[in-house]
Amino acid sequence: MKRTTVIILGAGPAGLSIGYQLARRNIDFMILERGKVAGESFSHYPNNIFFGPWVNNTLDGSRVAWNWLLRRSTQPAYTWYLQEYARRQALPIHYRVRVEKVERDAEGFLVTTSQGQYRSVLVVNCTGYFSTPNVPNYPGQDDSPVRTIHTCQYQTIDDLRRMTNLKSGRVLVVGAGLSAGEMIMDLHKNGYQVALSHRGQLTFGPSPMMEALLSPFSWLAERAALKMGLRLNSNPPMAGGETRRLIDSGQVPTFPAIDQFCGNSIRFVNGQDARFDAVVWATGYRYTLDHLRELLPDGAVQLSEMEALAVPGLYFLGLDQQRTYRSRFLRGIRSDARRLGQILAARLARTVPPPEVEDSLFDLDSLPQLVATN
Repeated sequence: MKRTTVIILGAGPAGLSIGYQLARRNIDFMILERGKVAGESFSHYPNNIFFGPWVNNTLDGSRVAWNWLLRRSTQPAYTWYLQEYARRQALPIHYRVRVEKVERDAEGFLVTTSQGQYRSVLVVNCTGYFSTPNVPNYPGQDDSPVRTIHTCQYQTIDDLRRMTNLKSGRVLVVGAGLSAGEMIMDLHKNGYQVALSHRGQLTFGPSPMMEALLSPFSWLAERAALKMGLRLNSNPPMAGGETRRLIDSGQVPTFPAIDQFCGNSIRFVNGQDARFDAVVWATGYRYTLDHLRELLPDGAVQLSEMEALAVPGLYFLGLDQQRTYRSRFLRGIRSDARRLGQILAARLARTVPPPEVEDSLFDLDSLPQLVATN
């Protein structure tokens, strides 16, 4: 039986961020991660995905060169960054530990895992979204020869070719967000005939270049929205630029939502049929909660000051709209972790939250060279 004061579930950006906040306050903790490295979920994300400018995505206790702050962070570079962050901060992470269930009793929390049991006074759930892909299942889908793949299974075009045995052909991308747009670009560039299926009205954001130019103004507008307490939509639109040009020009035709699979064809809700060789689900992810079914049997998470109302001592970080509309994004996780660090320190000391502690920064000197190669 391993014992500690705080158990953090997950070593992604949220788990690393709150780990940093606890370490600087000398609070005993450990992080349980089912992968073999920190941020492993990011390492399985498509290589063509971007995570926005580095100024939004660096975690407390690190920084990048000023001339890289407005550049978009790539999946390979950010995966490396998280692993380097865990190493530089010397965070106590237990790898290859799969959490099976979490229970609460008079002593605190009992966490049962694939590597034995752990006990703690408090638990912080940081399992995020990337571990649980949202995979639709339409009528006729299981019997259809049309191959399907979720973006979580797609890192490069070679993964699509390996899983579908297709080197060319018609591919339907399903979704309307950032990942759908990036997928359209990658498939089109590699010679596939791409179409898009989406629900509702399709909206576009700025192009990647325009996004970088607008970053300082977007930051000011976002800060103003936060101060006014506005609850904005946390689902970013599809990136504009080349993706929008392909759709507007008809090179990538669009269809409404899928109704059913009909053999080699797919029928849409408007009654239209079209033949496809493969479908790529860019349908996002669901928050990972299966390991908390003993504590939250109906899967509902209601919070007060980041603590579950139904389970005192169970805290969350990285949940959508947890404190603001930014809470599931990297920049929101960063600021929410600072507040949660204060809350946990006060809870353990039974005092008012302590003042902010000054950050100690380290430079990731090799980051510019790494980003340049990806």
